[in-house]
Amino acid sequence: MKKEDPDNKQPEYTRYSEDEEQVLDLNELMDVQGGIDDNEVAKCGWDAIQADLPILQKHKMRMPEMNKVYVLNPHYHLRHDIHRVALFSSAGTDTDCSRNWHTFIHPLQAVMLSFFTYDRPLQTTLPLLCDFFCRSKEEMIKWVSDFIDNPTPIYTSSQQGEIYFPKRILIEAEKAGKALRFDRLQANSFVWKKLDLTTRRLYSGPLLLTFMLTNQCVTHCKYCYADTSTQIKSPLTTQRMMELIKEASDLQVQQVNLIGGEIFLHKDWKIILKELVKRGIAPEFISTKMPITQKLLQDVQETGYQGIVQISLDAIHSEILTASLGVNGNYAKEMLHGLQLLDDSGLNYQISSVLTNYNCQVNVLAELLHELSHLKHIRDWRIIPASNSIYKEYNVFSHLKPTKAQITKVFNQIRPLLTQVSFPVILGKEVTDKNYQDTWGGSRCFKGSECSALTTHMFILPDGKVTVCEQLYWHPQFIIGNVTTQSLKEVWHSPQALHLCSLSRQDINKESPCRECRLFEDCFSYQNRCWSDIIKAYGKDCWDFPDPRCCFAPAMKNKLSYD
Repeated sequence: MKKEDPDNKQPEYTRYSEDEEQVLDLNELMDVQGGIDDNEVAKCGWDAIQADLPILQKHKMRMPEMNKVYVLNPHYHLRHDIHRVALFSSAGTDTDCSRNWHTFIHPLQAVMLSFFTYDRPLQTTLPLLCDFFCRSKEEMIKWVSDFIDNPTPIYTSSQQGEIYFPKRILIEAEKAGKALRFDRLQANSFVWKKLDLTTRRLYSGPLLLTFMLTNQCVTHCKYCYADTSTQIKSPLTTQRMMELIKEASDLQVQQVNLIGGEIFLHKDWKIILKELVKRGIAPEFISTKMPITQKLLQDVQETGYQGIVQISLDAIHSEILTASLGVNGNYAKEMLHGLQLLDDSGLNYQISSVLTNYNCQVNVLAELLHELSHLKHIRDWRIIPASNSIYKEYNVFSHLKPTKAQITKVFNQIRPLLTQVSFPVILGKEVTDKNYQDTWGGSRCFKGSECSALTTHMFILPDGKVTVCEQLYWHPQFIIGNVTTQSLKEVWHSPQALHLCSLSRQDINKESPCRECRLFEDCFSYQNRCWSDIIKAYGKDCWDFPDPRCCFAPAMKNKLSYD
Protein backbone atom coordinates (compact mmCIF):
# COMPACT_ATOMS: atom_id res chain seq x y z
CA MET A 1 0.00 0.00 0.00
CA LYS A 2 0.99 3.58 -0.55
CA LYS A 3 2.40 5.42 2.44
CA GLU A 4 2.44 9.19 2.56
CA ASP A 5 3.39 11.67 5.26
CA PRO A 6 1.63 14.96 5.90
CA ASP A 7 4.57 17.00 4.65
CA ASN A 8 3.93 15.96 1.03
CA LYS A 9 7.09 13.91 0.79
CA GLN A 10 7.37 11.44 -2.02
CA PRO A 11 4.94 8.55 -1.53
CA GLU A 12 6.09 4.97 -1.56
CA TYR A 13 4.29 2.55 -3.87
CA THR A 14 3.85 -1.16 -4.02
CA ARG A 15 5.21 -2.32 -7.34
CA TYR A 16 2.96 -3.51 -10.13
CA SER A 17 4.03 -6.65 -11.93
CA GLU A 18 2.16 -8.52 -14.61
CA ASP A 19 0.79 -11.96 -13.82
CA GLU A 20 -1.67 -14.46 -15.23
CA GLU A 21 -4.61 -12.87 -13.48
CA GLN A 22 -4.21 -9.52 -15.14
CA VAL A 23 -6.77 -9.07 -17.90
CA LEU A 24 -4.54 -6.97 -20.13
CA ASP A 25 -0.82 -6.78 -20.30
CA LEU A 26 0.85 -3.41 -19.94
CA ASN A 27 2.33 -3.48 -23.44
CA GLU A 28 -1.14 -3.19 -24.92
CA LEU A 29 -1.98 -0.26 -22.73
CA MET A 30 1.20 1.56 -23.66
CA ASP A 31 0.57 1.31 -27.41
CA VAL A 32 -1.15 4.66 -27.89
CA GLN A 33 -2.68 5.43 -31.26
CA GLY A 34 -4.71 8.06 -33.09
CA GLY A 35 -6.09 8.63 -36.54
CA ILE A 36 -9.58 7.25 -35.71
CA ASP A 37 -12.46 8.03 -38.00
CA ASP A 38 -15.85 9.32 -36.92
CA ASN A 39 -17.56 5.96 -36.75
CA GLU A 40 -14.80 4.40 -34.70
CA VAL A 41 -14.87 7.19 -32.16
CA ALA A 42 -18.64 6.97 -31.88
CA LYS A 43 -18.23 3.37 -30.69
CA CYS A 44 -16.61 4.53 -27.48
CA GLY A 45 -20.15 5.10 -26.34
CA TRP A 46 -21.84 8.24 -25.42
CA ASP A 47 -22.31 11.06 -27.82
CA ALA A 48 -19.71 13.13 -26.19
CA ILE A 49 -16.77 13.02 -28.51
CA GLN A 50 -18.38 14.60 -31.55
CA ALA A 51 -16.72 17.97 -31.13
CA ASP A 52 -13.33 16.35 -31.68
CA LEU A 53 -14.24 14.08 -34.58
CA PRO A 54 -13.04 16.04 -37.62
CA ILE A 55 -9.43 16.38 -36.53
CA LEU A 56 -8.51 13.02 -35.08
CA GLN A 57 -4.96 12.41 -36.29
CA LYS A 58 -1.89 10.81 -34.85
CA HIS A 59 0.25 13.50 -33.26
CA LYS A 60 4.02 13.43 -33.24
CA MET A 61 5.69 12.57 -29.99
CA ARG A 62 7.93 15.24 -28.58
CA MET A 63 10.28 14.99 -25.65
CA PRO A 64 8.69 16.49 -22.52
CA GLU A 65 10.69 18.93 -20.41
CA MET A 66 11.89 17.08 -17.34
CA ASN A 67 11.97 20.10 -15.06
CA LYS A 68 8.33 21.02 -15.67
CA VAL A 69 5.37 20.06 -13.51
CA TYR A 70 2.77 18.20 -15.58
CA VAL A 71 -0.67 17.58 -14.06
CA LEU A 72 -3.82 15.68 -14.85
CA ASN A 73 -5.93 18.29 -16.64
CA PRO A 74 -8.24 19.68 -13.92
CA HIS A 75 -11.10 19.64 -16.44
CA TYR A 76 -10.99 15.82 -16.33
CA HIS A 77 -11.88 13.48 -13.49
CA LEU A 78 -11.21 9.85 -12.60
CA ARG A 79 -13.98 7.90 -10.89
CA HIS A 80 -13.91 4.35 -9.59
CA ASP A 81 -16.61 2.29 -11.24
CA ILE A 82 -16.06 -1.07 -9.52
CA HIS A 83 -14.46 -2.95 -12.45
CA ARG A 84 -13.03 -0.04 -14.44
CA VAL A 85 -12.38 3.68 -14.12
CA ALA A 86 -14.66 6.33 -15.60
CA LEU A 87 -12.83 9.23 -17.19
CA PHE A 88 -15.03 12.25 -17.77
CA SER A 89 -14.90 16.00 -18.32
CA SER A 90 -16.33 18.65 -16.02
CA ALA A 91 -19.52 20.50 -16.77
CA GLY A 92 -18.65 23.62 -18.72
CA THR A 93 -15.27 22.26 -19.74
CA ASP A 94 -12.84 24.67 -21.34
CA THR A 95 -13.19 24.75 -25.12
CA ASP A 96 -9.59 23.61 -25.52
CA CYS A 97 -10.55 20.32 -23.88
CA SER A 98 -12.97 17.59 -24.97
CA ARG A 99 -16.42 18.68 -23.85
CA ASN A 100 -19.01 16.28 -22.42
CA TRP A 101 -16.51 13.44 -22.48
CA HIS A 102 -17.17 10.06 -20.87
CA THR A 103 -15.26 6.82 -21.41
CA PHE A 104 -14.04 3.85 -19.40
CA ILE A 105 -10.31 3.28 -19.03
CA HIS A 106 -8.16 0.47 -17.63
CA PRO A 107 -7.28 0.78 -13.91
CA LEU A 108 -3.56 0.75 -14.74
CA GLN A 109 -4.04 3.70 -17.06
CA ALA A 110 -5.75 5.48 -14.17
CA VAL A 111 -2.75 4.55 -12.02
CA MET A 112 -0.41 6.24 -14.48
CA LEU A 113 -2.55 9.38 -14.50
CA SER A 114 -2.71 9.38 -10.69
CA PHE A 115 1.05 10.07 -10.55
CA PHE A 116 0.29 13.46 -12.10
CA THR A 117 -1.93 14.68 -9.29
CA TYR A 118 1.06 15.87 -7.25
CA ASP A 119 3.10 19.05 -7.28
CA ARG A 120 6.39 17.71 -8.59
CA PRO A 121 8.43 17.93 -11.82
CA LEU A 122 8.52 15.09 -14.33
CA GLN A 123 12.13 14.25 -13.41
CA THR A 124 10.86 13.33 -9.94
CA THR A 125 7.72 11.54 -11.12
CA LEU A 126 9.43 9.44 -13.79
CA PRO A 127 11.50 7.20 -11.46
CA LEU A 128 8.36 6.55 -9.38
CA LEU A 129 6.53 5.44 -12.53
CA CYS A 130 9.43 3.23 -13.62
CA ASP A 131 9.56 1.58 -10.22
CA PHE A 132 5.83 1.02 -10.00
CA PHE A 133 5.41 -0.45 -13.48
CA CYS A 134 8.81 -2.15 -13.68
CA ARG A 135 9.57 -0.44 -16.97
CA SER A 136 12.58 1.41 -18.32
CA LYS A 137 12.89 5.16 -18.38
CA GLU A 138 12.64 5.16 -22.18
CA GLU A 139 9.39 3.15 -22.13
CA MET A 140 7.80 5.40 -19.53
CA ILE A 141 8.81 8.61 -21.35
CA LYS A 142 7.25 7.26 -24.54
CA TRP A 143 4.01 6.32 -22.77
CA VAL A 144 3.69 9.54 -20.84
CA SER A 145 4.59 11.74 -23.81
CA ASP A 146 1.57 10.54 -25.75
CA PHE A 147 -0.67 12.04 -23.07
CA ILE A 148 1.09 15.39 -22.63
CA ASP A 149 -0.86 18.16 -24.30
CA ASN A 150 -2.18 15.71 -26.92
CA PRO A 151 -4.03 17.92 -29.45
CA THR A 152 -6.52 15.23 -30.43
CA PRO A 153 -8.23 12.27 -28.77
CA ILE A 154 -6.12 9.10 -28.63
CA TYR A 155 -6.77 5.44 -27.91
CA THR A 156 -5.22 2.11 -27.07
CA SER A 157 -6.36 -1.23 -28.48
CA SER A 158 -7.10 -3.91 -25.95
CA GLN A 159 -8.62 -7.36 -25.65
CA GLN A 160 -11.93 -5.72 -24.72
CA GLY A 161 -11.85 -3.16 -27.51
CA GLU A 162 -10.51 0.35 -27.83
CA ILE A 163 -9.95 2.55 -24.78
CA TYR A 164 -10.37 6.23 -25.61
CA PHE A 165 -8.87 9.35 -24.11
CA PRO A 166 -9.83 12.99 -24.72
CA LYS A 167 -7.40 15.66 -25.84
CA ARG A 168 -4.92 17.40 -23.52
CA ILE A 169 -4.93 14.77 -20.75
CA LEU A 170 -1.74 15.97 -19.11
CA ILE A 171 -0.85 19.65 -19.24
CA GLU A 172 1.74 21.96 -17.74
CA ALA A 173 0.71 23.09 -14.27
CA GLU A 174 1.07 26.73 -15.27
CA LYS A 175 -1.53 26.20 -18.04
CA ALA A 176 -4.12 24.72 -15.69
CA GLY A 177 -5.15 28.16 -14.42
CA LYS A 178 -7.47 28.67 -11.46
CA ALA A 179 -8.86 25.15 -11.82
CA LEU A 180 -5.51 23.61 -10.82
CA ARG A 181 -5.70 21.18 -7.93
CA PHE A 182 -3.35 18.53 -6.59
CA ASP A 183 -5.72 15.73 -5.63
CA ARG A 184 -2.84 13.42 -4.61
CA LEU A 185 -4.66 10.31 -5.80
CA GLN A 186 -3.35 7.03 -4.49
CA ALA A 187 -2.08 4.81 -7.27
CA ASN A 188 -2.72 1.53 -5.49
CA SER A 189 -6.36 2.34 -4.97
CA PHE A 190 -6.91 1.86 -8.70
CA VAL A 191 -5.41 -1.64 -8.92
CA TRP A 192 -7.71 -4.65 -8.90
CA LYS A 193 -8.02 -7.88 -10.80
CA LYS A 194 -11.46 -8.07 -12.40
CA LEU A 195 -11.97 -5.89 -15.45
CA ASP A 196 -15.06 -4.89 -17.44
CA LEU A 197 -14.67 -2.28 -20.15
CA THR A 198 -17.70 -3.33 -22.18
CA THR A 199 -20.74 -2.93 -19.89
CA ARG A 200 -22.23 0.43 -20.76
CA ARG A 201 -24.15 0.94 -17.54
CA LEU A 202 -22.18 2.51 -14.71
CA TYR A 203 -21.84 0.27 -11.67
CA SER A 204 -21.28 2.85 -8.95
CA GLY A 205 -24.10 5.29 -9.75
CA PRO A 206 -25.28 7.73 -12.41
CA LEU A 207 -22.92 10.15 -14.07
CA LEU A 208 -25.65 12.62 -15.02
CA LEU A 209 -28.61 13.71 -12.93
CA THR A 210 -31.56 15.91 -13.86
CA PHE A 211 -33.89 17.66 -11.44
CA MET A 212 -37.22 18.77 -12.79
CA LEU A 213 -37.66 21.58 -10.29
CA THR A 214 -41.26 22.24 -11.25
CA ASN A 215 -43.62 21.45 -14.10
CA GLN A 216 -45.20 24.90 -13.90
CA CYS A 217 -44.43 27.24 -16.77
CA VAL A 218 -44.96 30.85 -17.88
CA THR A 219 -46.12 29.79 -21.34
CA HIS A 220 -48.44 27.17 -22.78
CA CYS A 221 -46.47 26.05 -25.82
CA LYS A 222 -48.56 23.93 -28.14
CA TYR A 223 -45.46 21.97 -29.21
CA CYS A 224 -44.04 21.37 -25.71
CA TYR A 225 -43.02 17.78 -24.95
CA ALA A 226 -43.26 18.27 -21.17
CA ASP A 227 -46.09 17.23 -18.89
CA THR A 228 -47.16 20.56 -17.40
CA SER A 229 -50.66 19.48 -16.39
CA THR A 230 -50.02 16.97 -13.59
CA GLN A 231 -50.66 18.53 -10.20
CA ILE A 232 -47.81 18.06 -7.72
CA LYS A 233 -49.35 17.52 -4.29
CA SER A 234 -46.15 16.91 -2.30
CA PRO A 235 -43.13 18.52 -3.99
CA LEU A 236 -39.61 17.50 -3.04
CA THR A 237 -38.37 19.80 -0.28
CA THR A 238 -35.41 22.08 -0.82
CA GLN A 239 -33.68 20.57 2.19
CA ARG A 240 -33.90 17.11 0.64
CA MET A 241 -32.64 18.47 -2.68
CA MET A 242 -29.59 19.90 -0.92
CA GLU A 243 -28.92 16.50 0.63
CA LEU A 244 -29.19 14.87 -2.79
CA ILE A 245 -26.82 17.43 -4.30
CA LYS A 246 -24.25 16.59 -1.62
CA GLU A 247 -24.70 12.88 -2.36
CA ALA A 248 -24.31 13.56 -6.08
CA SER A 249 -21.07 15.41 -5.38
CA ASP A 250 -19.79 12.56 -3.18
CA LEU A 251 -20.64 10.08 -5.96
CA GLN A 252 -18.64 12.22 -8.41
CA VAL A 253 -21.64 12.91 -10.59
CA GLN A 254 -20.40 14.79 -13.62
CA GLN A 255 -23.26 17.24 -13.91
CA VAL A 256 -26.66 18.01 -12.40
CA ASN A 257 -29.13 19.54 -14.84
CA LEU A 258 -32.06 21.74 -13.84
CA ILE A 259 -35.17 21.87 -16.01
CA GLY A 260 -38.85 22.76 -15.81
CA GLY A 261 -41.45 23.75 -16.61
CA GLU A 262 -39.82 27.03 -15.83
CA ILE A 263 -36.99 26.65 -13.30
CA PHE A 264 -37.24 30.29 -12.20
CA LEU A 265 -40.74 29.58 -10.88
CA HIS A 266 -39.30 27.34 -8.17
CA LYS A 267 -39.12 29.44 -5.00
CA ASP A 268 -35.61 28.23 -4.11
CA TRP A 269 -33.99 27.94 -7.54
CA LYS A 270 -31.28 30.38 -6.48
CA ILE A 271 -30.30 28.33 -3.41
CA ILE A 272 -30.21 25.13 -5.48
CA LEU A 273 -28.16 26.58 -8.34
CA LYS A 274 -25.71 28.22 -5.93
CA GLU A 275 -25.10 24.87 -4.21
CA LEU A 276 -24.47 23.14 -7.56
CA VAL A 277 -21.98 25.86 -8.50
CA LYS A 278 -20.25 25.53 -5.13
CA ARG A 279 -19.82 21.78 -5.64
CA GLY A 280 -18.65 22.09 -9.26
CA ILE A 281 -21.54 20.16 -10.82
CA ALA A 282 -23.67 23.02 -12.15
CA PRO A 283 -25.64 22.58 -15.40
CA GLU A 284 -23.95 23.37 -18.69
CA PHE A 285 -26.98 25.51 -19.51
CA ILE A 286 -30.29 26.56 -18.02
CA SER A 287 -33.22 27.27 -20.31
CA THR A 288 -35.98 29.80 -19.83
CA LYS A 289 -38.92 31.37 -21.62
CA MET A 290 -39.32 33.98 -18.89
CA PRO A 291 -38.65 37.61 -19.84
CA ILE A 292 -35.34 38.58 -18.24
CA THR A 293 -35.37 41.35 -15.63
CA GLN A 294 -32.52 43.14 -13.89
CA LYS A 295 -33.49 41.43 -10.63
CA LEU A 296 -33.37 37.98 -12.25
CA LEU A 297 -29.95 38.71 -13.75
CA GLN A 298 -28.64 39.86 -10.41
CA ASP A 299 -29.91 36.68 -8.74
CA VAL A 300 -28.22 34.48 -11.38
CA GLN A 301 -24.94 36.36 -11.01
CA GLU A 302 -25.05 36.02 -7.23
CA THR A 303 -25.06 32.23 -7.57
CA GLY A 304 -21.68 32.35 -9.33
CA TYR A 305 -23.10 30.48 -12.31
CA GLN A 306 -20.73 30.51 -15.30
CA GLY A 307 -22.70 28.30 -17.67
CA ILE A 308 -25.02 29.25 -20.50
CA VAL A 309 -28.41 30.89 -20.13
CA GLN A 310 -30.53 29.59 -23.00
CA ILE A 311 -33.36 31.90 -24.05
CA SER A 312 -36.17 30.15 -25.89
CA LEU A 313 -37.65 32.57 -28.42
CA ASP A 314 -39.42 31.37 -31.57
CA ALA A 315 -40.36 34.70 -33.18
CA ILE A 316 -40.98 38.36 -32.38
CA HIS A 317 -44.42 38.51 -34.10
CA SER A 318 -46.89 39.01 -31.26
CA GLU A 319 -49.63 37.20 -33.17
CA ILE A 320 -47.44 34.13 -33.71
CA LEU A 321 -46.33 34.01 -30.08
CA THR A 322 -49.87 34.45 -28.80
CA ALA A 323 -51.14 31.65 -31.04
CA SER A 324 -48.30 29.19 -30.38
CA LEU A 325 -47.36 29.99 -26.76
CA GLY A 326 -50.57 31.40 -25.32
CA VAL A 327 -48.81 34.60 -24.13
CA ASN A 328 -50.07 38.19 -24.07
CA GLY A 329 -49.31 40.83 -26.66
CA ASN A 330 -46.45 42.39 -24.67
CA TYR A 331 -44.43 39.17 -24.48
CA ALA A 332 -42.22 39.82 -27.53
CA LYS A 333 -41.36 43.34 -26.36
CA GLU A 334 -40.54 42.09 -22.85
CA MET A 335 -38.35 39.29 -24.24
CA LEU A 336 -36.37 41.67 -26.47
CA HIS A 337 -35.85 44.07 -23.57
CA GLY A 338 -34.65 41.17 -21.43
CA LEU A 339 -32.23 40.07 -24.16
CA GLN A 340 -30.61 43.49 -24.17
CA LEU A 341 -30.19 43.36 -20.39
CA LEU A 342 -28.70 39.87 -20.72
CA ASP A 343 -26.34 41.05 -23.47
CA ASP A 344 -25.02 43.79 -21.19
CA SER A 345 -24.68 41.52 -18.15
CA GLY A 346 -21.56 39.56 -19.08
CA LEU A 347 -23.35 36.20 -18.72
CA ASN A 348 -22.97 33.57 -21.43
CA TYR A 349 -26.17 33.07 -23.37
CA GLN A 350 -27.63 31.55 -26.52
CA ILE A 351 -30.98 31.65 -28.32
CA SER A 352 -33.06 28.58 -29.17
CA SER A 353 -36.04 28.55 -31.53
CA VAL A 354 -38.43 25.66 -32.12
CA LEU A 355 -39.57 25.43 -35.73
CA THR A 356 -43.29 24.82 -36.31
CA ASN A 357 -45.88 25.81 -38.89
CA TYR A 358 -46.27 29.03 -36.93
CA ASN A 359 -42.77 30.32 -37.65
CA CYS A 360 -41.47 28.22 -40.55
CA GLN A 361 -41.35 31.25 -42.83
CA VAL A 362 -38.23 33.08 -43.98
CA ASN A 363 -39.65 36.52 -43.17
CA VAL A 364 -40.44 35.47 -39.58
CA LEU A 365 -36.96 34.05 -39.00
CA ALA A 366 -35.28 36.94 -40.83
CA GLU A 367 -37.04 39.44 -38.57
CA LEU A 368 -35.86 37.58 -35.47
CA LEU A 369 -32.34 37.36 -36.91
CA HIS A 370 -32.35 41.12 -37.50
CA GLU A 371 -33.18 41.76 -33.84
CA LEU A 372 -30.53 39.32 -32.67
CA SER A 373 -27.91 40.97 -34.89
CA HIS A 374 -27.95 44.03 -32.61
CA LEU A 375 -26.68 41.95 -29.69
CA LYS A 376 -22.94 41.98 -29.10
CA HIS A 377 -22.29 38.91 -26.96
CA ILE A 378 -24.70 36.24 -28.16
CA ARG A 379 -23.05 32.83 -28.24
CA ASP A 380 -25.19 31.24 -31.00
CA TRP A 381 -28.72 30.82 -32.32
CA ARG A 382 -30.17 27.32 -32.68
CA ILE A 383 -33.20 26.52 -34.84
CA ILE A 384 -34.59 23.06 -34.09
CA PRO A 385 -37.69 21.48 -35.70
CA ALA A 386 -40.34 20.43 -33.18
CA SER A 387 -40.49 16.83 -31.93
CA ASN A 388 -43.50 14.78 -30.85
CA SER A 389 -44.64 14.69 -27.26
CA ILE A 390 -46.03 11.76 -25.29
CA TYR A 391 -48.37 14.21 -23.56
CA LYS A 392 -49.86 15.89 -26.63
CA GLU A 393 -52.37 14.30 -28.97
CA TYR A 394 -50.69 13.29 -32.19
CA ASN A 395 -53.23 15.07 -34.37
CA VAL A 396 -52.29 18.31 -32.58
CA PHE A 397 -48.61 17.78 -33.32
CA SER A 398 -49.27 16.74 -36.93
CA HIS A 399 -50.85 20.14 -37.54
CA LEU A 400 -47.89 21.90 -35.94
CA LYS A 401 -45.23 19.99 -37.85
CA PRO A 402 -43.87 21.52 -41.08
CA THR A 403 -42.91 19.16 -43.86
CA LYS A 404 -39.31 18.29 -44.59
CA ALA A 405 -39.64 20.22 -47.86
CA GLN A 406 -40.82 23.33 -45.97
CA ILE A 407 -37.94 23.11 -43.52
CA THR A 408 -35.37 22.56 -46.27
CA LYS A 409 -36.74 25.53 -48.21
CA VAL A 410 -36.70 27.93 -45.25
CA PHE A 411 -33.19 26.79 -44.23
CA ASN A 412 -31.95 27.40 -47.79
CA GLN A 413 -33.61 30.83 -47.83
CA ILE A 414 -32.14 31.96 -44.54
CA ARG A 415 -28.58 30.72 -45.16
CA PRO A 416 -27.53 33.76 -47.30
CA LEU A 417 -28.63 36.04 -44.46
CA LEU A 418 -26.35 34.36 -41.95
CA THR A 419 -23.25 36.01 -43.44
CA GLN A 420 -24.52 39.30 -42.02
CA VAL A 421 -24.10 38.23 -38.37
CA SER A 422 -20.98 37.45 -36.36
CA PHE A 423 -22.41 34.63 -34.25
CA PRO A 424 -22.97 31.00 -35.36
CA VAL A 425 -26.45 29.98 -36.45
CA ILE A 426 -27.11 26.25 -36.06
CA LEU A 427 -29.77 24.82 -38.34
CA GLY A 428 -30.76 21.58 -36.63
CA LYS A 429 -31.44 18.91 -39.21
CA GLU A 430 -31.04 15.94 -36.87
CA VAL A 431 -34.80 15.61 -36.40
CA THR A 432 -35.64 15.79 -40.09
CA ASP A 433 -32.79 13.52 -41.16
CA LYS A 434 -33.51 10.76 -38.67
CA ASN A 435 -34.18 7.46 -40.44
CA TYR A 436 -36.82 4.98 -39.32
CA GLN A 437 -37.48 1.32 -40.02
CA ASP A 438 -34.23 0.89 -41.91
CA THR A 439 -31.52 -0.19 -39.44
CA TRP A 440 -30.39 -3.81 -39.34
CA GLY A 441 -28.64 -5.26 -36.30
CA GLY A 442 -30.60 -3.85 -33.36
CA SER A 443 -29.77 -1.04 -30.96
CA ARG A 444 -26.02 -1.44 -31.35
CA CYS A 445 -26.34 -0.19 -34.91
CA PHE A 446 -28.72 2.73 -34.42
CA LYS A 447 -27.31 5.98 -35.76
CA GLY A 448 -27.15 9.17 -33.76
CA SER A 449 -26.77 9.83 -30.05
CA GLU A 450 -26.90 6.83 -27.77
CA CYS A 451 -29.61 6.63 -25.13
CA SER A 452 -28.32 7.56 -21.68
CA ALA A 453 -31.38 6.25 -19.82
CA LEU A 454 -30.24 3.87 -17.08
CA THR A 455 -26.69 3.75 -18.44
CA THR A 456 -25.42 7.11 -17.18
CA HIS A 457 -28.50 9.19 -16.40
CA MET A 458 -31.59 9.32 -14.24
CA PHE A 459 -34.32 11.92 -13.87
CA ILE A 460 -35.88 13.21 -10.65
CA LEU A 461 -39.45 14.47 -10.89
CA PRO A 462 -40.79 17.38 -8.81
CA ASP A 463 -42.40 14.99 -6.31
CA GLY A 464 -39.24 12.95 -5.79
CA LYS A 465 -40.14 10.01 -7.99
CA VAL A 466 -37.29 8.91 -10.24
CA THR A 467 -37.66 7.93 -13.87
CA VAL A 468 -35.19 7.07 -16.61
CA CYS A 469 -35.89 9.79 -19.16
CA GLU A 470 -36.85 13.46 -19.18
CA GLN A 471 -39.72 12.72 -21.56
CA LEU A 472 -41.34 9.74 -19.80
CA TYR A 473 -42.32 11.42 -16.52
CA TRP A 474 -44.83 9.45 -14.43
CA HIS A 475 -45.20 6.43 -16.75
CA PRO A 476 -45.41 3.59 -14.16
CA GLN A 477 -43.22 1.21 -16.17
CA PHE A 478 -40.24 3.55 -15.80
CA ILE A 479 -40.47 4.73 -12.20
CA ILE A 480 -37.38 3.19 -10.62
CA GLY A 481 -37.50 4.73 -7.15
CA ASN A 482 -38.26 7.73 -4.96
CA VAL A 483 -35.57 9.98 -3.49
CA THR A 484 -37.82 11.17 -0.69
CA THR A 485 -37.01 7.86 1.01
CA GLN A 486 -34.08 6.45 -1.00
CA SER A 487 -30.54 7.58 -1.76
CA LEU A 488 -29.35 8.12 -5.31
CA LYS A 489 -27.29 4.94 -5.09
CA GLU A 490 -30.26 2.93 -3.81
CA VAL A 491 -32.43 4.12 -6.69
CA TRP A 492 -29.69 3.35 -9.22
CA HIS A 493 -29.54 -0.22 -7.92
CA SER A 494 -33.28 -0.62 -7.27
CA PRO A 495 -35.03 -3.82 -8.43
CA GLN A 496 -36.96 -1.95 -11.13
CA ALA A 497 -33.85 -0.23 -12.47
CA LEU A 498 -31.96 -3.52 -12.67
CA HIS A 499 -35.01 -5.21 -14.18
CA LEU A 500 -35.25 -2.65 -16.98
CA CYS A 501 -31.55 -3.10 -17.67
CA SER A 502 -31.86 -6.86 -18.11
CA LEU A 503 -35.21 -7.51 -19.75
CA SER A 504 -35.78 -11.09 -20.93
CA ARG A 505 -38.03 -12.35 -23.69
CA GLN A 506 -40.59 -13.34 -21.05
CA ASP A 507 -40.79 -9.70 -19.91
CA ILE A 508 -41.95 -8.65 -23.37
CA ASN A 509 -45.61 -8.82 -24.37
CA LYS A 510 -46.51 -11.36 -27.06
CA GLU A 511 -47.87 -8.53 -29.24
CA SER A 512 -44.37 -7.08 -29.59
CA PRO A 513 -42.25 -8.31 -32.52
CA CYS A 514 -39.24 -8.11 -30.16
CA ARG A 515 -40.35 -11.16 -28.20
CA GLU A 516 -39.51 -13.62 -30.97
CA CYS A 517 -36.78 -11.63 -32.70
CA ARG A 518 -33.51 -13.51 -33.22
CA LEU A 519 -31.58 -10.30 -32.47
CA PHE A 520 -33.22 -9.90 -29.06
CA GLU A 521 -30.24 -10.65 -26.80
CA ASP A 522 -27.75 -8.49 -28.66
CA CYS A 523 -30.20 -5.65 -29.19
CA PHE A 524 -31.45 -5.42 -25.63
CA SER A 525 -28.01 -5.91 -24.08
CA TYR A 526 -26.78 -2.75 -25.76
CA GLN A 527 -29.53 -0.68 -24.14
CA ASN A 528 -29.81 1.90 -26.89
CA ARG A 529 -33.51 1.57 -27.61
CA CYS A 530 -35.35 4.88 -27.20
CA TRP A 531 -38.37 4.16 -25.01
CA SER A 532 -39.65 7.68 -25.55
CA ASP A 533 -39.72 7.27 -29.34
CA ILE A 534 -41.28 3.82 -29.01
CA ILE A 535 -44.18 5.18 -26.94
CA LYS A 536 -44.58 8.19 -29.23
CA ALA A 537 -44.79 5.89 -32.24
CA TYR A 538 -46.97 3.08 -30.85
CA GLY A 539 -48.69 4.31 -27.67
CA LYS A 540 -48.12 4.16 -23.88
CA ASP A 541 -49.02 0.48 -23.59
CA CYS A 542 -46.51 -0.51 -26.28
CA TRP A 543 -43.34 0.47 -24.41
CA ASP A 544 -41.75 -2.91 -25.27
CA PHE A 545 -42.22 -2.60 -29.03
CA PRO A 546 -39.19 -2.27 -31.34
CA ASP A 547 -37.46 1.06 -31.59
CA PRO A 548 -38.95 2.66 -34.72
CA ARG A 549 -35.43 2.88 -36.20
CA CYS A 550 -35.34 -0.94 -36.43
CA CYS A 551 -36.08 -2.49 -39.82
CA PHE A 552 -38.33 -5.04 -38.07
CA ALA A 553 -40.46 -2.35 -36.44
CA PRO A 554 -44.11 -2.33 -37.52
CA ALA A 555 -45.73 0.65 -39.16
CA MET A 556 -45.94 3.57 -36.73
CA LYS A 557 -49.33 4.50 -35.35
CA ASN A 558 -48.07 8.06 -34.90
CA LYS A 559 -45.51 9.02 -37.52
CA LEU A 560 -42.26 10.45 -36.17
CA SER A 561 -40.50 11.04 -39.45
CA TYR A 562 -40.42 14.23 -41.47
CA ASP A 563 -41.40 13.53 -45.09
